[in-house]
Amino acid sequence: MKKFVERLRENILKIRSRIYMRGPKRLIRDVLITRHSYEAVAEGYASWRSRPWSISRLSSPGNILDLGSGHCINGVEAALKTNSYVVCVDYSVNMISIAKMIIFKKDVYGDYVVADMLRTPFRENSFNTILLIASIHHIPEYFIRRITSDLNRILRRRGLIIITIWSWRQSRFVFDLFFNMIKTFLGLLDFPRRFVVKWRSRRGVFERVYYLYSLEEISREIERKNLRILSRGYYSPMKRSSENIYIIALKD
Repeated sequence: MKKFVERLRENILKIRSRIYMRGPKRLIRDVLITRHSYEAVAEGYASWRSRPWSISRLSSPGNILDLGSGHCINGVEAALKTNSYVVCVDYSVNMISIAKMIIFKKDVYGDYVVADMLRTPFRENSFNTILLIASIHHIPEYFIRRITSDLNRILRRRGLIIITIWSWRQSRFVFDLFFNMIKTFLGLLDFPRRFVVKWRSRRGVFERVYYLYSLEEISREIERKNLRILSRGYYSPMKRSSENIYIIALKD
């Protein structure tokens, strides 16, 4: 029995070592899978999510960045309500093409950029408000600190950051979470709240990878960059049970 346990332990350590070596590659693969899916479902997604979330209307007037914008319905709404200039940024070419049409249709003063939120192409102190509506939860934990550093860099003093993330406390995630916890304990998974959500359409089934952070985890990362949290909690834009966490933070 003792020999069996020792062999099992050795095998687990070997598996952990292999996973550790290919970890960053797997994380990048997750990002690419999600990007491919949004490219494929862009038109259907824009049709399904055609109404902006009310939280975007809390934006400060000035330059607004909708980061991970998708078709930019939230950034456009914020610009309309505050009579501001908006920049829509997403890594999906098809999403940004739809965002471009919405900007022209709504007659909003704005621009649209295909870019990755891990490497935003903006100067320091560029924006009065940065929106991250249902976008940062596609970013692996490994890259979160890089993003919060960049947000602090491009946000102006007295500027706002508005973040929403899917809450992991949803019944649909309970089963997967249980097995993810076991995999994480064995070293087979880096982050227990990594979930794959499928989008089914006539064109096929497309996977999106989510990293669902807790309210405390995201709050900690925001405060580490000396951003002051004004409000945080749970939010439901569709008036159902709370399925999102939100954070509103200020750069002093």
